[in-house]
Amino acid sequence: MNKETITFIKDNKHKNVNDIALLLSKKENLDANFIINQINGLQKAKNKLPTFYNTPEIIFPSIKSMEQCSSEKTALLKTKMINGNSLIDLTGGFGVDTYFFSNFFKSIDYVEPNKELLEVVQHNFNLLNTKIKFHNTTSEAFLRSNKTHFDVAYIDPDRRDESKRIFNLSDCFPNVIELLPTILSTADKLLIKTSPFLDIKQTLEALKTVSKCFIVAVKNDCKEVLYLVEKEKNKPTEIITYNLDKNEDIFKFTYEEEQDTTSHFSQPKKYLYEPNAAIMKAGAFKIIGKRFGLDKLAQHTHLYTSDELINDFPGRIFEINNIADYQKKDIKNLGITKANVSVRNFPDEVAVIKKKLNLKDGGNCYLFAATNLNNKPVLILTKKMN
Repeated sequence: MNKETITFIKDNKHKNVNDIALLLSKKENLDANFIINQINGLQKAKNKLPTFYNTPEIIFPSIKSMEQCSSEKTALLKTKMINGNSLIDLTGGFGVDTYFFSNFFKSIDYVEPNKELLEVVQHNFNLLNTKIKFHNTTSEAFLRSNKTHFDVAYIDPDRRDESKRIFNLSDCFPNVIELLPTILSTADKLLIKTSPFLDIKQTLEALKTVSKCFIVAVKNDCKEVLYLVEKEKNKPTEIITYNLDKNEDIFKFTYEEEQDTTSHFSQPKKYLYEPNAAIMKAGAFKIIGKRFGLDKLAQHTHLYTSDELINDFPGRIFEINNIADYQKKDIKNLGITKANVSVRNFPDEVAVIKKKLNLKDGGNCYLFAATNLNNKPVLILTKKMN
């Protein structure tokens, strides 16, 4: 970076990217695309990638790559999922996961077909004092010519069509399903990172020998689902959910346990429980109630209740103040004009409910619109406890 570029980034790094684009339209001597990527990268990395943010002269990739790359929190979590001496990252990208894996593996190989991106990662890894072997090629080409055996392979396939939401691993690139036999002849284990939009049970069926499936949420927002594939599967797949916040909520189960569990139902009691996003994505709808001794509001209403407080529940906990029928006059009797509205198995969406009941958003009141065990829509007025 030349001096003028460095100065411009420093002076404008807190500004809106659209405003920066306007400023750069009047400075034809500067590389606008590069500068926008750097300022966007700095703004995103401050919270998402503090190690990169706090390392001077790091170069950030495109806006798309910054959106898609792992956060530091989720990258560090992945280092607990696998172990060994050697790892091959078959879809290197910006290299966030690669970098954090390098702190736990003696030998790391990085594969990336985009030469420009690979050179950026080489530059950054030199600044971060990381020794990694780089391969400027596709994962398919690398696997065809490779003679080295690795303890672990890691792959993060991208969706083929950016305009569509994808649900199957075979719709991603590279096609992991096709490459799977070759990868498992190259490495003892394979860790696959996927979008949370992929159907978990379909993916488990397609991969066949998944020993563990990890569902990762950050501050109750589901970010990634990962599959640890081994050469053979000798027992049911363990499903492990994480919600990374102030504490690290972990919940483990198998789909066999979920299938064999029977839920108990009741009307709302004193407390209401909402599982975190990772548990909801995993589909632990019956086993979560059994483990914590909770009743469920209805078969398809994934809210739980009890008379005694369960402090270690992995999700949000509320104290129930009142219950009303879904009618405007009943809400008027409750005396509220503002609430945080959530919907669970309910005929109307949040915006419709707020309009019907003339409610403003916000405040300390949490209103759950749900269907109860009598198949009746009700409004549960609560106060958040955690």
